[in-house]
This record gives sequence, structure tokens and C-alpha cells, in this order.
Amino acid sequence: MRTILLLVILAALVAPLAGSCQRYVAPPVATIEGLEGGLLEDPSAPLVLEFSKAIDPSTLSLKIILFDPNAEGQLPDETGDASVSLDPLFAHDPVNGDSGGTGVLDPTSTIYTITPLARLPVGPTLAVLIEPGLTDAAHDPTATTGIRKRLIFSYSFNCTGAGTRVLVSGPYFFLLDVVDPIGTQIRVFADLDVDAASGRFVGQFTLASRITDPNRCSPPCTNGDVCQTLPGPPACVVPSTRAGSPSEWPDFYANATPPVGFSFTVNGCAEDSGNGVTFATQPANMVVEQPAVSVDGLVVTASFTPDPLGTLVATGNVTGDDIVFGTSHLGAGHGTVQAQSVPAAQAPAIPGPPADAGMGDP
Repeated sequence: MRTILLLVILAALVAPLAGSCQRYVAPPVATIEGLEGGLLEDPSAPLVLEFSKAIDPSTLSLKIILFDPNAEGQLPDETGDASVSLDPLFAHDPVNGDSGGTGVLDPTSTIYTITPLARLPVGPTLAVLIEPGLTDAAHDPTATTGIRKRLIFSYSFNCTGAGTRVLVSGPYFFLLDVVDPIGTQIRVFADLDVDAASGRFVGQFTLASRITDPNRCSPPCTNGDVCQTLPGPPACVVPSTRAGSPSEWPDFYANATPPVGFSFTVNGCAEDSGNGVTFATQPANMVVEQPAVSVDGLVVTASFTPDPLGTLVATGNVTGDDIVFGTSHLGAGHGTVQAQSVPAAQAPAIPGPPADAGMGDP
């Protein structure tokens, strides 16, 4: 009798728990058709999104933007004021419809084709933002996205040899933020020699290391830390601390000395577009002795525009055919780029390209 009573009590306790359990169903996942290494080939072609399952079109809200987050990775409307406009190149929501082009969902509700009114820009980093609330067609309670999804991409660039008046010879600072196959930041100073008529350039990319003088901070840094003065206030950090913006270049020097330092030559082409310039390097190999790492087929594509002070600033994309750590081949890699011109009078000493390097092909 006691055993039966215990079983009845246990069943009474378990029943409501069993009733409250829900089977988890993953929400729809979007990808960009044809995206390889973060790059698309044809800016004149429609942008096609593929969903992992049929979606409810009444819950689809998205936009395409120029992707330029702050140092914390936040977009302007993610910093506390959701009313800030992201100035989308294309936008769709179920209430207001489309702006900047048209979007069409296929009969299977898994393919969404975007045809912008104008070509999307070549060079800068772009992103498709899919807003929270996207639900599958079955309206499963758990199959709804709870956060904004970012699909980051850029278009590859083929130079025509039209030339540039915007990109000029001189020093530049690049932040290459690799996100795949591993997350890391490669910081380089570049000395570019630009032929304005053809747009061809040759440059020397050199590791940017943090300045090690501990006395730049007060009190001085200890235990191997270095002084980071930007964006301020000054603070002691480990030398590997990422830079949040290329405007932090004064905290770095050009380090070409092995085994940690490195320097390599790149060729490429730049072409004016509107008030800016599209910039792309030919594939180059970056080799570091310590730690033993190399990037074969490194390509940087970016779009530079002058800011109100005349500094050229850029966002873009970086790809590599093969990333090698030691003897391990990790395969192709990609990430994002930030860059800016550096005042020649204030720039650190940066190795220039070899005299016989040439300009390469346009």
C-alpha cells in the first residue's frame, strides 16, 4: 500500500513537469548564396538569401547596411538609442514593405532575392541585418530568432586602370581582423607608392607592434605591460591587446625585425568611385617566424573615403587562401579591414617597397 501511495505522489509531481517541457525546434538560419571567404563576385547581380527552413514572411524584417561598428562591435542603433538610423541601402519590413529596391520570397519560402535600385558598393564591408522575431512557417513556439543576426560580406574588385586622384602615396595603418578559421587581429603599417594615372600601386606592409616604453603611462607600466594612450585615458595593457580603431596608430611602431617582426611587399590597384576610392591588393604571402604562422594568398579589398579633416578612412575585407600554424594547414580564412592614412610628418619609420618591386598589373 505504501509503495502504491509513493507512486501516485511521484506521478502527481512529474505530470506537470512533463506537460511543461517543449520540444526545441531551431529557428530559420539565413546564409548568402555564392558567398566565398566573405566575398561576392558580381555587385550587379541580385543578392540572394537562403533560409534553412520555410519562414513566415510576416515576421521577416531586414536591411542591408555599410558595416562600420564602433570599437565594441556595436552599430549606431545598438549603443542605447534605437531610433538612430543606419541609413540602409535596402530595407524590408512586413508593414512598410521595401525601400531601396525590391525583395521577393520564392514559393517555398526559403529563398529571398533582393534586387537593389543601385549596385551595392564595391570595397567596403557590408552586412545584411535580420531583425529579431523571424519565425518558421510552422509557427513552432521555439523556432523564433531572439537577437539580430548579421551576415557580413563584401564584393571583390577588378581594376580597370582608370586611375585615382583620391589615394595618394604615403603611410597608412591597417587593422586586419580575421574571424575565420581563428579570430585574431593583424596590425600593419603600409608605405604605399601610387601611380595616379593607372591606379597601380606597390606597398610594403610591416607589422605594427605596440610601443614598449612603460614610462608613457603614469605610473609606469610593469610586468611586461605597455602603455596604451588611445582612445584614452592612458592604461597599461598586454602587448597583444587589439586596437579598436586605426586612429590608435600613434601607440604603434613598424616592426620589421624577425623573429617577431615581419615585412612583405604587395602590389595592387586603386580606382576612384564617387568621392572615394576602391582599393585591392594582388595575392601576397605573409610569413611570421615567431609564432610560426603564414597566410598564403593574402588579399585586402577596401573602400577609402576622406573624412571632414581630409584623412582617408576605409573599411573592407581580407581573405587568405591558406592559413598555416606551424605545420597545420587550417585552410582559407577571411575577416574585415579598417584602415586610414597617417600624416607623413607624424608617421613612424616604415620600410618602403624594394626599388625593383614594380607596380604589377592593373
